[in-house]
Amino acid sequence: MTLAVLLALLTGCSRGKQMRARLQYVAACNQADMVFTKAWLPTVDSIADYFRSHGTENERMTALYLKGRVHHDLGETPQALDCYQKAVEQADTTRADCDLRTLYAVYTQMVSLFQAQFLPDNQMKALQEAERVAWKGKDTLAALVAFDLRSRPYHLKNETDSVLIIEKQARELYLKYGYKDKAAQAVLGSISILLNRRQYAEAKRYMKIFEEESGWYDSGENTVAGKVLYCYDKGRYLMATGQVDSALYYFRKTVAAGKKEAGYHGLMTFYDAKNRPDSIAKYAKLYAAANDSAYLHVNQEKVHQITAMYDYSHHQRMAQEEARKAQNRKYLIIGIFVAALLVIASGYAKYRRLQRAKIAEINRLTADYQYAKADLDRLKTTLSAIENAHFEDERLKQDLRVEITQLNARIQNYERQLQQVRTDHKFDALKNSEIVDLFNQKKRHTLNSSKLTDDKWKELADAFAHYVPSFTASIAKEKQLSEQEWRVCLLQYLDFSTSEMAIVLNTTAQAVTNAKARANQKLFSEEKASTLGRNLKKIAIV
Repeated sequence: MTLAVLLALLTGCSRGKQMRARLQYVAACNQADMVFTKAWLPTVDSIADYFRSHGTENERMTALYLKGRVHHDLGETPQALDCYQKAVEQADTTRADCDLRTLYAVYTQMVSLFQAQFLPDNQMKALQEAERVAWKGKDTLAALVAFDLRSRPYHLKNETDSVLIIEKQARELYLKYGYKDKAAQAVLGSISILLNRRQYAEAKRYMKIFEEESGWYDSGENTVAGKVLYCYDKGRYLMATGQVDSALYYFRKTVAAGKKEAGYHGLMTFYDAKNRPDSIAKYAKLYAAANDSAYLHVNQEKVHQITAMYDYSHHQRMAQEEARKAQNRKYLIIGIFVAALLVIASGYAKYRRLQRAKIAEINRLTADYQYAKADLDRLKTTLSAIENAHFEDERLKQDLRVEITQLNARIQNYERQLQQVRTDHKFDALKNSEIVDLFNQKKRHTLNSSKLTDDKWKELADAFAHYVPSFTASIAKEKQLSEQEWRVCLLQYLDFSTSEMAIVLNTTAQAVTNAKARANQKLFSEEKASTLGRNLKKIAIV
């Protein structure tokens, strides 16, 4: 059914019903992987305009997302990114009815644009948001795929160590959740890096996993479309391990599949090994031509992107000029400024109210505790005086004893509440400290430095000693903890996940799990990693 037919059927219906039908129709076309043309722009523009002031947050997000998809297919990157950014701003992930599936799709589209624009840091942030949304929506596979794709920004920055770490962690996570084929597919990027490093034994191990378990390689030695560069890597491996004649087949297969630059380079190295000058010259020329063609293709894409950026900027300037002519612009700016100040002031006031409320609760509990203690002392003195005077009213004595028992229970309850409130208060202060914020930046990949220095770890330990001294005192007694186990305990108390700890410690998730298990055994005699956090929270009482 075309859009025109659909609208004809809806003749006489309300405008809201018609616009929702349009929205659903375009969404269905997008889900069917339709390539949008310029003819779709009036439709998505009208949908986005309507839902700007009508409908739900989910409908506004979907309308802006679909408008972004049309610009995306037209190669208009700035407009697409603008729509995607506005789309995610509509989502309220605290609501139970938030359309997390569409929100995930928006972030993954942003990822593809940032990849094409060579913007690895932006790509990493979008991937982290996509993973967060997927976990919130309980879509395990989507979350794992988003984590797996984190290797791409590191590829762009040529940080090959990080690529290997991410792909290894992704493989472990896929296996943990039962996705054996995805786990095998995750090693594809690592194979090329290992070959570049001449780590042929490890490369061979990954190649065996890829060929036998990925589903991207059949018994006829064929790879699925889009993964043909593996043929080039296999040819490289065969060349490096002395199986020169066998490599020829894979290099030719690479060329036949359209990856001419890689294929011609492989054939050039093959004939160089065979010492055949004529063939070397032939494929050197073909390789150079393919290289120039690839460069020209990328260059033309960049020219197109810059042109689109210029056109978009030009239209934006024109719109700004018109907006400046509007008489109410200065009032709008003043209103926005005042609103921003009110939001900031409200946020700060709310924070201060929470802090005052906690302090007031501590003071109230402290006063109740002291009054109860005074009452207890008075009752004990009275009971002692009655017993010393050999007073014979046993019922009175029994009543006093019951009241003393009840007061003791109340006092113990006050002590527990005070301990909990003080602990929470101190923990909040610790989590809001500058040093913990620095570690949070590191786990989110927003910290520039590649490694946290020993001084920063000492600063974190000092913060623990200040805010939760009982934690530091208890752990410090256990001299047998290694440096890594001690650091894992600090991060565990701050509720860092295993994968986040691996990032901060610059190690693998498995190494973190092992360190947690060792620390739990040494501190609490429990031979598993999962209960370390619960055990640490028990001892960290102010």
